Amino acid sequence: VMQAEEERRSAVESGLLDQYIAVIRQRVERNWVKPATAGPDIDCEVRVTQLPSRDIVNVRLGACNADETVRRSIEAAVMKSSPLPAPPDPSLFERNLRFTFRPEQ
Repeated sequence: VMQAEEERRSAVESGLLDQYIAVIRQRVERNWVKPATAGPDIDCEVRVTQLPSRDIVNVRLGACNADETVRRSIEAAVMKSSPLPAPPDPSLFERNLRFTFRPEQ
């Protein structure tokens, strides 16, 4: 357990976790179909539950400044991104991932 935690910490500190989350965010953004009601500054916390196979089993939005249509479109984009890409380091795999959905304008 100690070694696994150590491997994970060094992967996080080296910036690999940030890179991994960025890859996931980009994939979700590519799969996102922007509704007409989407405002310019969408900022939504996305909570994803995935299996070890990286298949997504659940998506929930936390704090989110978008309407219901946009929220549903974000959830759909996340589900369409399943299975998620593999982390660059296996120690970075997390059953529950969190990231911010903030599409480029």
